[in-house]
Amino acid sequence: MIRLENARIRLELSESDGTVRGLRDLAKGIDYIAASGGAEPFRLETDAGFSSAFDSFAWVNDRREDGRREVALTWRTASGVTVRATVALSEDGDEAVFRCAADNGSDERLLSLEYPIIPDLGPISEEGRDYVAHPFATGFLVRDPLKRFAADGTGFRFMPYPESFSGATMQFFAYCGEGRGGLYFAAPDGEGHPKWLNFYKNGHDLLEASFIHGCEDIGPGRGVAPDYPVQLALLNGDGWHEAADRYKRWAVRQKWCARGLLADRAAADGSAWLHEDMGAATFGINAGSDRTPWLRAYRAHVGTPMFHILGPDWTNAPQTFYKGVPGGFDDWFPTRFDPANLALIRESGDKFAPFEFDYLYHFEGADGERGREAAQKFPENKKSIDGYKFPFLCPAHPYAHDFHVKRDATLARTDDVDAIYYDISANNILKICMDETHGHSVGAGRQIEEAYRRNYADTKAAMIEASGRFVPMGTEMMNETMLDLIDYYQARAGGQPAAPLEGWPIRELLKSGDAELIPMFAYVYHEYGALRLDGWGKLVEEIGRLYYYSVARTYLWGGLYELNYEYSPMEGLDGRENAPEEHYYPFDPRGYAFSPERASYLALYAQLRTGDASKYWAYGRMLRPQPFARERIALDWRHYNHGKDTPEYDDAGEIEVDAVVHSAWQYRDERVAWFFANVSGEMQQVRIPPPAADAFPRAGMKPKGRIYRQGASAERLDIAEAGETAFRIPARSLVMIEFA
Repeated sequence: MIRLENARIRLELSESDGTVRGLRDLAKGIDYIAASGGAEPFRLETDAGFSSAFDSFAWVNDRREDGRREVALTWRTASGVTVRATVALSEDGDEAVFRCAADNGSDERLLSLEYPIIPDLGPISEEGRDYVAHPFATGFLVRDPLKRFAADGTGFRFMPYPESFSGATMQFFAYCGEGRGGLYFAAPDGEGHPKWLNFYKNGHDLLEASFIHGCEDIGPGRGVAPDYPVQLALLNGDGWHEAADRYKRWAVRQKWCARGLLADRAAADGSAWLHEDMGAATFGINAGSDRTPWLRAYRAHVGTPMFHILGPDWTNAPQTFYKGVPGGFDDWFPTRFDPANLALIRESGDKFAPFEFDYLYHFEGADGERGREAAQKFPENKKSIDGYKFPFLCPAHPYAHDFHVKRDATLARTDDVDAIYYDISANNILKICMDETHGHSVGAGRQIEEAYRRNYADTKAAMIEASGRFVPMGTEMMNETMLDLIDYYQARAGGQPAAPLEGWPIRELLKSGDAELIPMFAYVYHEYGALRLDGWGKLVEEIGRLYYYSVARTYLWGGLYELNYEYSPMEGLDGRENAPEEHYYPFDPRGYAFSPERASYLALYAQLRTGDASKYWAYGRMLRPQPFARERIALDWRHYNHGKDTPEYDDAGEIEVDAVVHSAWQYRDERVAWFFANVSGEMQQVRIPPPAADAFPRAGMKPKGRIYRQGASAERLDIAEAGETAFRIPARSLVMIEFA
């Protein structure tokens, strides 16, 4: 057995094939890998599929001058491919570092290299308190994955990065046993190279972690040589925040955070209105038909300015969810915005952005020949839960760039838009194109990522020049690589299970409570920007009482709650709904009445967002939550706002959630605030033990408590300056404790 060992960690590899066979936390006495008797050292992907076959294997052990132990591994295949890897362990660290490459001496095309493979991971805790925390769709936690995952079924088998709808938004994940220990997996790469961060159940009925590295120049004789490491480190089992803290120390030093804290630049760059003034958002209200009665009702009841991402029905040629999309420039202009909507939005102090299917293209429409030349070509095996079946433009093609800039600069000039929104764009499309006539290599990878970045940057600059002011840019979903370019994003997972789309592969686990959304992305990056719109809600009673939880959680995690009208009618006003004939999706009428009570509840949080909580929810750094006992309650939900042919359409049920939603935030080094939202219909008691000494940026900070209720002014809440913190929260109200 090849053994790398120090005082903290022991890693064992097979002498006969280089497979990982043992991993032990020496301090805690935890063996993470079960003895199964079989594993694969690597998986090499060619046009024929994946293979781990090799003809010969050799290894060399070495000790470096700095005390680091390193083993070099070499496998040679019958076709002439050489796979090389090194595994290193520092003299006293808790981390093993893997590097790999595949040299292609064959006539085959290498598509990817999967390495390392950490096989046969067993349970960590004895009580089933294990979990995996993964950056899939900005962050999900799955409890007891050894029980919940299935081989060739539920799990995170192919998680592409950077791809936030069907894959990983960041480059780390963790497998932990609560309070006992755990493992941290990361691939710290600051350049956006294509990779897959995988955690799944293997054929031995045990768990497996792996990283796939994509080839960015595919062809005979061309290999794979990622220039970043893969890290495997020990954790204490102190919550998923422990892994996120470790990743954050690296992440905030990357180029996507180079512009600095959002609080330091929002006023200067002109985006402060988005982060400070908007109390709530809508998404999908018809752009081409008069919806002023609803716009007036929302504004009157919510009581703050609102941000409206209008629906796609404003283009010259149809842009719909079922009858196609525009092609070239003449399919987009002249626009068909309803003037009454825009006039009321401006009169009310609201803001709007038009919806665009950004890189979808009608190849038989205007400039169809040019579009066809720029069509993105995907590989047969996409290694993703998504099929990417839409007609996409490759962003690296010169036409795609020029069209993108011209289209949106013209939109800014002709329609004076406040912002722009891109659906199905860079944050949820695979970064691969196989057509080298576009000016990139076959596979492309990072070249596609950089093309998206260039197109966004040039388009934003052109829109700002045309408008004479800053124009925020938003996308469907979000990746870390776009933080310096994208100002806001739409997500839906905050409404799950009463919401569609991201998270769908684990939807049944979300419904049962065995999986949950976690604020992983916000915890790492919130103070650097990208406002999250989430919730997928409506102001009707019929969506269920989970609404109260979803609203509170969205705001307490730093987001803006979104009312959504993409696949179903607006709330009934005086018995009237918007007509499906005027919509871009043929929904069924509902007849669900506008609920003033639901609107009042949303107003409570919207006014906090633009008022006392603004500096935290707009610009703050998310802290670890305070520990306290929370009652669990069952809330009903119903989900009808989605495509009628989808399995989740008109689904309904109950889900158990915390009665009190909690978050903690720090604003600069000046203030800390704890938020506690009672989402139940009953009074709730909260008792918090004395906070740790490092809970505040400086000593001597004193608490000030306030209670916020619907339709009432804030009330003072007396809070002890030392010892236990105890208080009661009225039903569907919120407590803010601020330390300064």
